[in-house]
Amino acid sequence: MGFIENTLHPDRKRQENWRRFSHEVGGIFIVEGESGSDEVHIPFMDHRVQLSTLTERRSSRTVLTSRYSGDGFQFKIFGWGGRSVPKADRDPYLNSEFPDLAPRIKVEFNDSKKFTSLLESPDLRQMLLEAPSFFTLEATSSLLRFDNCAHDSKENGVITDVNHLHSAFNLFKCALYRLEAIGPASADDVENAPIAEQLLAVA
Repeated sequence: MGFIENTLHPDRKRQENWRRFSHEVGGIFIVEGESGSDEVHIPFMDHRVQLSTLTERRSSRTVLTSRYSGDGFQFKIFGWGGRSVPKADRDPYLNSEFPDLAPRIKVEFNDSKKFTSLLESPDLRQMLLEAPSFFTLEATSSLLRFDNCAHDSKENGVITDVNHLHSAFNLFKCALYRLEAIGPASADDVENAPIAEQLLAVA
């Protein structure tokens, strides 16, 4: 019966797991929210993190978004999941400052001091290293977004696995926490105290 139901309603498993994830993180599950897809709204610090599905050209993928009080600092982090970035394509900045990350991510940024401060968090670096699949983590002047897509691609799919959702959310929370900690102040003034236990406690 379960097989027949999943065949007739292929999105049912995703919806069930999103409801479960919402319950586990203290969120609110919304059917067909403002994005046009199911959403999970999750309170974190003074923010609302939104989990939803983005559809472009018949291809759908999971995204996490939240507004934050930015000041023009922007970056993109492209996670390579279990794959390794070819040595010839590795970023010189990462090779110099964070050689452990160079084989696992590619980056773009407009403020080297603030980006260095962001990646100085050992918790964030560990989550970047352990990310289970391709992803893009992007910060504009006032929006942070986790996009379940590969580098130079718009396809990677909708996250249905609950553990994968938690992994993406924890990475997102850690980045958001660091962005707020950095704020408009000089990156040299930012403290780098471990925060993993605080973040996991919120979930």
